Amino acid sequence: MYPYAVENTRERLLELLVRHSFQQNADPVFTLASGRKSRYYINCKKTTFMPEAMPLLGGLFFERIKAGERRGNERIDAVGGLTLGADPIAYAIAYHSALQGMPIQAFSVRKEPKGHGAQKWVEGFEQPGARVAIVEDVVTTGVSTLRAIEGALNAGFRIQAVLALVDRQEGGLEELRKKGYELESIYTTENLMRAAGKSR
Repeated sequence: MYPYAVENTRERLLELLVRHSFQQNADPVFTLASGRKSRYYINCKKTTFMPEAMPLLGGLFFERIKAGERRGNERIDAVGGLTLGADPIAYAIAYHSALQGMPIQAFSVRKEPKGHGAQKWVEGFEQPGARVAIVEDVVTTGVSTLRAIEGALNAGFRIQAVLALVDRQEGGLEELRKKGYELESIYTTENLMRAAGKSR
């Protein structure tokens, strides 16, 4: 399935993120969605939409989900998060899970409920009581993650896990913890900075 050894998927995805999604500057010149200025800019979508990245994402997140189940967490029925950043990750997990014979559904959370019809928060999967994992591409302050959680709860889902591709380490983990959710990330900004330094 992979053009290289499976154990190297984490390293390869990190390489792709550093090459395509990560920028840094000596001065805080990047404006984040929160309005704050930062020395680092991370646009994971430039990587997560890439054909090479999708099987890596699916495999890494699927393994994290299954590791949680082995630790005693309940089985995950579906994965999803706030559109647009979470979408390719959720689709990649769903596809990988089907290949493994252990299908996990995917869903997408709107940034606000649909303004007409059923006024739904969630698209792609509807099953009140379903056990779900919320996924994110980047967590900064945790605001967008909490919005995704709100949408999932409004759909009647039960939140079993919160997973991110990159934790910017700027308070999101702590904010989610205050609300009773533990964040598990594949990478941190520190991982990207270290890898970027080595690639020079």
